[in-house]
Amino acid sequence: MPELLCAFDLGTNGVKAGLFTPEGQLLGQAYEEYGVETPKSDWVEQSIERMWQAQCNVTRALLAAAGVRPQEIAALGVSSQRATFAPLDAAGKPLSPFIGWQDHRSLAECEWMAHKLGAPRYYQIAGLPLEPTAAVSKILWIKRHNPELYDRTATFGSTQNVHLVQLGAENPPCDLADAGYMGLLDVDRLAWSEELLAVLDLPYEKLPKLAPSGEQVGTLSAAAAEATGLAVGTPLVLAGGDLQVAGLGMGVAEPGTVSLGIGTGGGVLIYLERPLRHPEMGLNCQPHAVPGAWEMEGICLASGASYKWFRDALGEMERQKAAERNCDAYDLLNELAAGAPVGAGGLLFLPALAGSGAPHWYPHAKGMVLGLTLSTDRGALVRALLEGICMEIRGMLEAARRMGTPIEEVRIWGGAAKSPFWNQMAADVYGIPAVKTTISEAGLAGAAICAGVGVGLYKNVHEGVSCMIRTEECYEPNAHHHKVYNDLYEIYTSAYRALKESGVFAQLSGYQVSMEQTE
Repeated sequence: MPELLCAFDLGTNGVKAGLFTPEGQLLGQAYEEYGVETPKSDWVEQSIERMWQAQCNVTRALLAAAGVRPQEIAALGVSSQRATFAPLDAAGKPLSPFIGWQDHRSLAECEWMAHKLGAPRYYQIAGLPLEPTAAVSKILWIKRHNPELYDRTATFGSTQNVHLVQLGAENPPCDLADAGYMGLLDVDRLAWSEELLAVLDLPYEKLPKLAPSGEQVGTLSAAAAEATGLAVGTPLVLAGGDLQVAGLGMGVAEPGTVSLGIGTGGGVLIYLERPLRHPEMGLNCQPHAVPGAWEMEGICLASGASYKWFRDALGEMERQKAAERNCDAYDLLNELAAGAPVGAGGLLFLPALAGSGAPHWYPHAKGMVLGLTLSTDRGALVRALLEGICMEIRGMLEAARRMGTPIEEVRIWGGAAKSPFWNQMAADVYGIPAVKTTISEAGLAGAAICAGVGVGLYKNVHEGVSCMIRTEECYEPNAHHHKVYNDLYEIYTSAYRALKESGVFAQLSGYQVSMEQTE
């Protein structure tokens, strides 16, 4: 009987694929970047065809690298970025490109929602702040600005929905761990909110069905098999939203455990046995990829994306050296940052390149570099960027601590987990141990666990976690470095507060919009 588990993680900037044994051995992985498109300053879209082609490419590359036959694969687990969506026709075909979770075209619709419903009431129902990340405000934007497209739309489908259809599933449901970021879920009831649909005048019929993570929803079609190199009839399994599935892949499947990830966005995930709301609406409450459980989370909107921006805009030297040496440009940038002093000489980098996420949730925030002097070099600038990402995440941990949530360690995943330098920096900034598991690609591991549950290789996700996930390294905080970062964190929070309360962020945001309208 086939037992290998194939996992897909359809992220913001690229698709990852991994192949696992039921015991958690990673036999191979592949990645292809596709990126996003920004036709206007606040718009973020993605080509569905380009993403599909990348998925086909990585699947063939994965099979070749692992040296396995497609018939050995028991199931495919498909995880994806949340909140990104597309309007679909009655056959499940996209009517437009994906509209991304980083897209902020719908600020006016958020203000309208706040007037109609109130941000506190929305947060109580949906477990989310009232800001543009979730799909709902952009659905309202389509209804207002493109009524013809809205009328033609049979269903608003998530990234996961679209790719499952491409793989062969017919009318697949939306995973509950993915559905929360459509922005219309009643988090307590785990069903589409009748109140939100009524107040916002959105029809229930335009939303997909719902199902928990780990449910089989179809099998691979002949067309998809030819495109990917996989076997016809391979089971397709829901594998949640990216953050929840990554938490599962870190072993965050019981109380007291915390997952911390840095991808394009990133953030903190804390296991909950019941729904819990943050008193200041700074942390989200969503369904977990563990059926019957919830999680509290804080989201960065552009953590890894900020580092990618630096690599692409200012890291030409490292990109050239990486091409010559056949290595990763990020590794060279990390080496550059490691040569700079702790605290980057007092340089601050606010990584709000896509607005500010948790715990502030302020879409007008902008990326800032403060403290430049004539002695500032590129190493200090890179280090300040990485420290700024850690400072942003520390704000989420502090918000959770103020609620009485115990945080004894963080389990780190994503691109940052590959760097011992960055892992140690995280422990030093947070003042608690940072733990790495044997599988750094937590999203793939979590999707593989869901795939195994879907075809009965595991009786539940807890058994899957027990079989697959093991810790590998623990980075203890350096007391001296932590003291430096405590002082810097106070300056960091003061700088953010001053820029927001003085209106600088809002003025810059308005200026950028007016310049765009002038062009």
